[in-house]
Amino acid sequence: MKITLKILFLFLLLMNFSCKNELNSIIKHHKSHEKSRQNVPFSDAVQVGNIYFLTGQIGKNHKTGRIVGGGIEAETKQTLENIEAVLKQHNLTLKDVVKCTVILANIDDFSKMNTIYRTFFTDNLPARTTFAANLVAGANVEIEVIAAKR
Repeated sequence: MKITLKILFLFLLLMNFSCKNELNSIIKHHKSHEKSRQNVPFSDAVQVGNIYFLTGQIGKNHKTGRIVGGGIEAETKQTLENIEAVLKQHNLTLKDVVKCTVILANIDDFSKMNTIYRTFFTDNLPARTTFAANLVAGANVEIEVIAAKR
């Protein structure tokens, strides 16, 4: 039993060392391409190798600085267009998204959000988590994604 635990510990230690060295050399923090978001206290995307972790987006029109009118459907559309814009900066598309986290201000908006969401994600559907919480700036939806460059 002690030998098995020692071997397991050694294996985990080697894997951790190998992964740490590899990841530390390829982590990049990307600022936003949007001028209005140049001084925010977070990265628009963090790249770890070929994996991109995007900051959550809301239905804000970055040209006007305001959340779009029209309710959850319009906000979901704008949110996903904002995500597409960030992905494009890194030569990625929605087809590269492997995981989405959707946060709704009101869980009763799930089906309306989902109707718009399905027009953006039509095949190769990413894994997804959806829940409700209070959101910044009076937003009705926030979506964050993880994408993998092929």
